[in-house]
Amino acid sequence: MIVTLTKEITVGGEKVKELNIRAPEYDEIAKFGMPFSYSDNGSAKIDMSCTLAYLPVLADIPPSSAKQLLPKDLITISMQIVGFFTASEVSAS
Repeated sequence: MIVTLTKEITVGGEKVKELNIRAPEYDEIAKFGMPFSYSDNGSAKIDMSCTLAYLPVLADIPPSSAKQLLPKDLITISMQIVGFFTASEVSAS
């Protein structure tokens, strides 16, 4: 899944405006866990610490490049990662 970034980041010395986010594999899910939880009222909530752990792995970028992402792009990518697990809508709060 291609995500167009608000601001370019540097990956391996090159400027990048898009990231290709792939679906997680079994071992990665076992390592990082579920990137969302359910509240008492049944709505889903993104676990940002979990999606931030998945991000460099699924985008195949070093953590130093992931740290360059703007908050808006982090939210967009986090929602895409959650989308690999469920078709339900999630809240970024």
